[in-house]
Amino acid sequence: MPVGEIFYMLAAHPADLFIDYYIRHNRFIHEQKLNLTPDQKNKLYKYLLWNAEPENRTYRYDYFYDNCATRVRDVMIKVFGDSVTFDDSYITTDYTIRKLTDIYLVHQPWGDLGIDICLGLPMDKQASAFEYMFLPDYIESSFDHAQINGTPLVKEKVNVFESREEVYPRSIFHPMNVFVLLAVMSIALSFWDLKRKKLSTWLDGLLFGITGVIGLLLFLLWVATDHKAAAYNFNLLWALPTHLAAAIAFYKNPKWLKKYFLTVAVISGLTLVLWPVLPQQLNLNLIPLVVALFIRAVVQYRFRTMTA
Repeated sequence: MPVGEIFYMLAAHPADLFIDYYIRHNRFIHEQKLNLTPDQKNKLYKYLLWNAEPENRTYRYDYFYDNCATRVRDVMIKVFGDSVTFDDSYITTDYTIRKLTDIYLVHQPWGDLGIDICLGLPMDKQASAFEYMFLPDYIESSFDHAQINGTPLVKEKVNVFESREEVYPRSIFHPMNVFVLLAVMSIALSFWDLKRKKLSTWLDGLLFGITGVIGLLLFLLWVATDHKAAAYNFNLLWALPTHLAAAIAFYKNPKWLKKYFLTVAVISGLTLVLWPVLPQQLNLNLIPLVVALFIRAVVQYRFRTMTA
C-alpha cells in the first residue's frame, strides 16, 4: 500500500447488528424500499456479492467523493446505468463542501476546527447536487427524488428508529475561549517585556513551536498524501512550518531571527486584514491565535532591533 493513501475495506454484517448499533448510539434509521423488478433485484444482489469478494472489497477512500455514502449511489449507477436518473431540484442551497461539513459539526467545535485546519481550498468550492451526496441525509433525499426507467426508485419508506433530541451542554473549554485566553496572555506578556525591557521566550517557544509542528503536518498532508482536500491550505499562512526552526533557534539566538519575525509579523498581519476575502474560509476561532502570533512576532522583532 503506497504511503499517504487511505484504503477502506467493505465488510458485510447482519442487518440486526447494524440496527442495534445505530439505536444504541441514538442515530436515526430510515429504510427505503426500492422499486425494483425481480430481475433487477437479482442483478443488484449479484453485484453486491461480487463487490464483497476479498479481491474486490478494498477501495481508495476519499472524504467527499468516494465514501460509504457515495458508494450507495455509485452502486446503483454501475448496476443500472442510465436507467437510474437523479432529480436535483430538491437541492435549494448553494453550499460549499466546507459549509455542508460545518452544519453537522455545530455541537463539535473542536472537531470542526480540526477539519477546517487540516483541509484546504478544495473544501471551499460550491458543491454540485451530485457532490452533496457525500452526506447520508442527501443520499436519502436523492433516492427519494430518483427514478428508474421513468418510475420512482423508492416505493416505500419506513422509519425504523427516530433519534431522540440531545442536549449539548455548553463547555468553557471552547476553541474561542482557549485562543482568546492565549491572545490575552500574549498581550500581557508583551507589556511586561516592554516594561522591564527584557524579552520572554518561554511562551514564544511554545507558541511558535506548536504552530510550526502543525504547519509541518499540514504541509506533509498536502504534498505527501493523496488527500486531495488537504491541498492548497491557507492555514499555512499562520502555521508556517519554519516556526518550528525559529522556536528551536531561540536557544542560540541567531541573527536571522530578526528578519524572520519581521516577515512573520507582515504575513500574520496581512492574514488578519485579508481574512474575510481569502478564497479559503478560515475558522473564525483561529483569529485570536493569529493575533497572538502577530503580537509576539512584533515584540520579538522590536527587541532584536533594539539590541542589534
